Amino acid sequence: MEKEEIFRVFNACQPTVAQVREYLEKISGNSQFDLIFRKDGKEYFSKTIAANMGELVGIIVDKTIFYAQPMTYKDVKKLNKINTRTVFEFAKSIHSLAIPMNMKAFKLLKNYQEDFYELSQKLEVLGYPKIYRQQSYLLFENVSDAEMTSIYSLVHGFVGNCSIEFHLRMSGNIYFCASIQ
Repeated sequence: MEKEEIFRVFNACQPTVAQVREYLEKISGNSQFDLIFRKDGKEYFSKTIAANMGELVGIIVDKTIFYAQPMTYKDVKKLNKINTRTVFEFAKSIHSLAIPMNMKAFKLLKNYQEDFYELSQKLEVLGYPKIYRQQSYLLFENVSDAEMTSIYSLVHGFVGNCSIEFHLRMSGNIYFCASIQ
């Protein structure tokens, strides 16, 4: 059914804003991935999404956790220097197993990009922040004092090297992951 046709049927029903909201919540209530939430200090897994489930910790895809909390420019402004070492240290503040996104995680994200986009939309409807909606990601393979690292686009692949601080300043985030054995 085309969008115009769907809207014509929907308009004929004359739903209230509350009914539209309820419908959005109903169709947004399931995830194709296991999600990790934290509430009252306890973490739990769910494929069901609802408002007020606690803090979204991460998404599990093929034995990889994609953490929901990114490093932002606001986080960098608190640091004297930003390099790959400080990014790896920030990862440990999220979780002891967390590391910055690497090529393995990026390939997984790329393979599931449509699913991530749909999940992010569902989460937004239910009051959770946007996640993994960037077109390009900084990748980190090892710890060093380098202030630049590789940047990869979901569409074009390797784009080049980029200053970590510049990427963050230009509204990109740095995301983190961990492998599950």
